[in-house]
Amino acid sequence: MQLPLLFSVCGSAQATAAVQAFQRALMLAGTAPVDAARALLIQMETAREHLWRILIDWPEQLGEPVDARRAAPLQSLLPAIRNALFVDGDAFSLQAELRVDVNVLHAQIERLEELLASLVFGCSTAQWLRIDNRDALDDWSNRAESLAARLLRDVSRQGWQGLGATECSFLPDMPEAGLNRQLEAPDAGRFIAAPMWKDTACETTPLARQNDSALIKLLVSEYGNGLLSRLAARLVEVARIPAAMRTRVAQLEREGPVGVSNMLPAGVGIGQVEAARGRLVHRVVLQDGFVRRYQILAPTEWNFHPAGVVAGGLGRLPDTDKATLHRQAAMLINSVDPCVGYDLQVH
Repeated sequence: MQLPLLFSVCGSAQATAAVQAFQRALMLAGTAPVDAARALLIQMETAREHLWRILIDWPEQLGEPVDARRAAPLQSLLPAIRNALFVDGDAFSLQAELRVDVNVLHAQIERLEELLASLVFGCSTAQWLRIDNRDALDDWSNRAESLAARLLRDVSRQGWQGLGATECSFLPDMPEAGLNRQLEAPDAGRFIAAPMWKDTACETTPLARQNDSALIKLLVSEYGNGLLSRLAARLVEVARIPAAMRTRVAQLEREGPVGVSNMLPAGVGIGQVEAARGRLVHRVVLQDGFVRRYQILAPTEWNFHPAGVVAGGLGRLPDTDKATLHRQAAMLINSVDPCVGYDLQVH
C-alpha cells in the first residue's frame, strides 16, 4: 500500500480508509487486533497533526515567532508506533501481520503526554481534562503561561469567543448504501467537490467529535460554534488521545475475525475514517481484477463548502479594520484547518 507516500498529511488515515474499501470490495475479513493497531496509528497521527498546527499556527496568531524546532520531536512518534505494531512496519497491506511491543507502545504514549504537558497545557492531560466549567477554564488560561493558555486568554480579552459562530449541522453517520448512491451517480464529481448530506451542508471537525465533552457543551451553549469552542475542542481532543490509545493497546489482545457485511454491489467497497481534520471517505470499484474507479471525499470539501461552516463564519465577521479582519479570518480558518494550503485576501 503506497497511499501514505502520496499524502503529506493524514497518510495513515488515508491508507486505512483505502484498506477498508478494498477489504469490503474483495469481501475479505479483517481482524480485531489489526483494526485496533491501525486505529492506534490514526490516533497518534491525529495527535501529531493537532500538535503541529498548535506549535506552528498558534504562535503566529499571537504575533510570536515560530520555532519549528519545537515540533521536531513529533516526527519520531508515528514511525515508532508503527514499528512496534507491525512486522517490518507494514501496516497497510491486506496481509498485514502484527508483532506488538507493548513496552515501546506505552513509552511512546508517555512521550506524547510529556510533549503535551510541556508544549501545550503546562500541566498533565489528566489535570487539564478536569476543567469542565467556564471559571476553571478562565482560571487556567489566566494563570498558565503555556501556548494554549495564552491563545485562549488573548481570544477572551479581545472578546472574540463567539467569532464566526454560524448555523451548521455536524455530519451524521452516512450509511454505505446512501453514500454509494451519491458516489456512483453521474454527477458524483459535483458531489465530491461540494458535498451535502440530505440537502444540508455539514461540518466534520474536532468540534463535531468532541461535542460530548462537558466543557465543549458549555462553551457551545454560550458562544455557539465560534472560535473559543473550536480552539477548546482541539485541545480536548488532543488531551484525550493518550488515554484512548491505552484503550486501543488493551484491545490488541482480543482475537478473532471482523465480520464482512458489505451491502454494496459486488466489487464495490467504501472505507470511512475519522482523520484529524474530519471524516475521510474512500471508494473503490473493482472489475476483472482491475481498479475501474477510485474516489476520495476529503473533510475539506465538507468544511469549506460554499455554504458550509467556514464560509458562513467568515460572512459573520464584524466590520472592522483590514488588519484585524485578516487576523480574525485567519484564526477562524485555522481553527477548522484545511488539509491544503490557502491564500487569504481581505478586500
